[in-house]
Amino acid sequence: MPITLDLVLAEQDFAIDLLTPQDLHDYAVDWAHNSDLPDPTPFVGAGQLLLTTGRQFANYDADDYRGYVQRLAGVGVVAIGFGTEVVREGTPAELVAACAEAGIPLVEIPYDTPFIAISRFIAEHEAQSARARVEWALAAQNDIAQAAVGGGGLGAAVGVAAAALGAEVWVFDADAQVIEHAGGSGGSGAAAGLREQVERLLARTSTTPAASDPQTESMVSMMGEVRGEAGSGGLDGPPERSGAGTGPRSRSDFSAGGRPGTAQTLGAPGRTHGVIAWARADPFDAGDEAVATVLTALADVSLEHAEDLRISHRTIMEQLFQLLRDGGVETVRRAAGAIRIVLPGEPFQVFAIPLPSVTPALHDSLERRAARPRTGYFTVTTGEHLVLLVDQGRVRGERAFLEAHSATAGVSDPAGWDELNVALTQAVRAAEGAPAGRVADFSQLVNQSFFGLLATGSVADVARARLAPLLRSAEGRESLRFAEVWLRHNGRWDPAARELGLHRHSLRLRIDSLADRLGVPLDTFQGRAELWALLAALELARPSRPA
Repeated sequence: MPITLDLVLAEQDFAIDLLTPQDLHDYAVDWAHNSDLPDPTPFVGAGQLLLTTGRQFANYDADDYRGYVQRLAGVGVVAIGFGTEVVREGTPAELVAACAEAGIPLVEIPYDTPFIAISRFIAEHEAQSARARVEWALAAQNDIAQAAVGGGGLGAAVGVAAAALGAEVWVFDADAQVIEHAGGSGGSGAAAGLREQVERLLARTSTTPAASDPQTESMVSMMGEVRGEAGSGGLDGPPERSGAGTGPRSRSDFSAGGRPGTAQTLGAPGRTHGVIAWARADPFDAGDEAVATVLTALADVSLEHAEDLRISHRTIMEQLFQLLRDGGVETVRRAAGAIRIVLPGEPFQVFAIPLPSVTPALHDSLERRAARPRTGYFTVTTGEHLVLLVDQGRVRGERAFLEAHSATAGVSDPAGWDELNVALTQAVRAAEGAPAGRVADFSQLVNQSFFGLLATGSVADVARARLAPLLRSAEGRESLRFAEVWLRHNGRWDPAARELGLHRHSLRLRIDSLADRLGVPLDTFQGRAELWALLAALELARPSRPA
């Protein structure tokens, strides 16, 4: 941190006097440069204290002094120090007036105070401040690492980093959902457009070809590139090189509550894990960037580890789901808790999504939703479906999410754990009858046509096998058509025969022959219901019409 001009004047060995009325506490000085050139502006810069003996002021009038001071003010010189008794006694009154007019502090330096002493004093303060800043950054980095490995995980690391930086920090997953936040009143404290910014960053990197990804690149290399990472182009600017060994990262600026902020992707393009964002009123210096980079690296590793665990848990989830179906709810609850998955409460509903309708991105997103703390989701692939168990209160949101992703799915009636198998069957049947890209309710399908559900499941395969001998011949298919008309007329011979254009005795003979071939007693209600179910499963039965 640069020294302020009031601290330079407070050094008693210098015996420096202020000649203009300013509060010097607000004037930061990062270097002292001496020059007696008429125009030293090519050799000085912003934040510097210019020291002069006034050799160049010979024959200067008030306008010359005014022009001299204004040129120095134009390049950002913080203050002017005039060394007396070298060229002339005292400080020129015209210089004092010009500095007062320009608002630049003017100090008088006695003959016994060498300019080099002032330069060395400022330089030593700079070095001491730099060492202190490095020590602060190292301590903050250590605190962040200790918080991460001390049981608090990424959430604790984010909290420590936010406190150290005096910033608000967010970590988003690959679905642009906030998974960690600290340093503000809540995750909603971000600017209204922050999530949209994050979504654009994720969309951009998900379609960018991945660069080389040397996993063994060291943390030392990462820290060495902090300064290069400090700048930030806009969202449409080129991606910048992160130092974390994961290829180019994209960064974007935003504003949160009037504070500038930066959002940066985690992971490499093509396999982005999420986004980290921070906002603070003051810009980050090199020490802040070093601390932020350590948190970024930890977040990157944490999210990548979470992704690896999510994929490795798929087989475990299949086994846990089988235990649920066998009634081992408490056993599964304890096992799922060990991997931070919370089972839904009762009543819950089951979603079944045919795997051809599940894109890899949707599959990953649904698994991440289930892995978030306290969500009450359970996601598993079983058979030919991706199955979700969802708290009843979250069903509406889940339905909207699936339909937004054009997923074809079925959802069961509300159920308890002892009804899981029934609910799973309901969800699968509803999915088989659902329009493409929509979510169908089992109860709605049942209300429309109970027998229509027979054609959507494995019952149709059984019916096809049972009726195969009849379906292979024209005579057999005709007998099934006669039976469908007869059953639709509630087994009454005369109206059925009239519709078919047959004598009722001929129809009776055909039905008796069909009963013998199928081994089904069609003179009983149970036999007739079984034949109707077989025909309905193959969609050969039409709804009954009034007689």
